[in-house]
Amino acid sequence: MDRLQQLAVFRRVVETGNITRAARDLGMSQPSVSRHVAELEQRLGVPLLIRSPQGLTPTEAGTAFHVEAVRILDALEEAEASARNGVRALAGTIRIACSAAFFNRVVMRWVPEFLAANPEVTLDARLDDRQVDLVEEGIDLAIRIGPIRQQSLIARRIGRVDFGLFAAPAYAGRRPLPETPEQLTEHEFCILLVGPQPETLLLEGPAGRTVSVPMHSRFRATNIEAVRVAVEAGLGIGLLAPWGVADQVAAGSLLRVLPDWRAEPRDVHLVWPGPRILPRRVRAFVDLLVERAAAEPRLQVR
Repeated sequence: MDRLQQLAVFRRVVETGNITRAARDLGMSQPSVSRHVAELEQRLGVPLLIRSPQGLTPTEAGTAFHVEAVRILDALEEAEASARNGVRALAGTIRIACSAAFFNRVVMRWVPEFLAANPEVTLDARLDDRQVDLVEEGIDLAIRIGPIRQQSLIARRIGRVDFGLFAAPAYAGRRPLPETPEQLTEHEFCILLVGPQPETLLLEGPAGRTVSVPMHSRFRATNIEAVRVAVEAGLGIGLLAPWGVADQVAAGSLLRVLPDWRAEPRDVHLVWPGPRILPRRVRAFVDLLVERAAAEPRLQVR
């Protein structure tokens, strides 16, 4: 029990970055929290936390140990829920990483159903367009659009998305919109900064014709919503998902550029760290996402 309490205390200290806040959350005294952490470090023989005026941050060993501590404590919580409510009961926290735009417009429609069916499960959504390190940040599951380059991840494809070119009337008023892909070389782009940045854009057109054009950009952002806002402001042409900007197109604040052409469709994957076995609550959420995605028209290339 002392070892489990040490795990719980260490987990809360890492997540709050502060002994005082951890003690308050756990209903313990500050000296007790400090003692548990010190005893844990002494037993393991390695420093787990770096102490500075800014707070507490885990060392490399502390980061790895925190991931495993979370896994152990969540498994215990799930086992207790199964004992209380039946073998199939799920409990614990699912930590998912996804871009805010995709999560809010697609995934969020399926979340209430899952949480209603599993009242002891908590969903912690880390919404960021950057590709976070799943192990380092303790993420159970991520949804990624585009190629998966990390061989250490297990990936399951759930669909594909289209991307098209869009511009604002203000941009079109300053310079005529291109009528051919080749004319894109004369235009400015608003670009999403995620992963390796290609210097060219591959477009697919009528009869399977493909064209590669260079992209010149004066605005780049790590968030797709920021790119959309920049395009609406007339800063350039943007590569956006048509279903993600349907309201703006209907309102006239965005115009489709080269409507017969689209960017190469990108696969959507669920990914998780390998080779670990997924907890049952995460596996159940994966199964729901796979089932719902199969019937989601926005994840099918048209």
